[in-house]
Amino acid sequence: MWKKGLVVLFAVTMLAGCFVVPIQDQQPMGQAEGQWVPIVLRAKGGGAPPERAINPAQARLMTERAAKLDGYRNLLEQAYGVAIRGKSSVRDFVLKSDTIRSRVEAYIRGAKVTDTEYKDDGGVEVEMEVTLGYDFQQIFR
Repeated sequence: MWKKGLVVLFAVTMLAGCFVVPIQDQQPMGQAEGQWVPIVLRAKGGGAPPERAINPAQARLMTERAAKLDGYRNLLEQAYGVAIRGKSSVRDFVLKSDTIRSRVEAYIRGAKVTDTEYKDDGGVEVEMEVTLGYDFQQIFR
């Protein structure tokens, strides 16, 4: 009997100093809870030279423009998300057609090209960035 009492006394002594400490989210210095912090988004876009270009200069300009538009689309996908719709047709247990469309409806301003890389095959890859400030937060309120 005294062994049971000794075990219980030992267990109570060991657990007496244990308690749960809640962990608080650590906020950066000077930032209040729920305060918006500007976010920098970065994306790459690529373009290929068109076959219908009149001369090499026009092909390069059209390729740069295509790369920038692709970069804008990638920035918008990160900021707003993408709507994707799909449609498949099956006849006699065989897939006849499969269509997937993605759509982004939004606008973006203040994006800038930070790097442009010209590829050997005539393609262009641009790196873009945009800072989402307080105005962006107001859209979702």
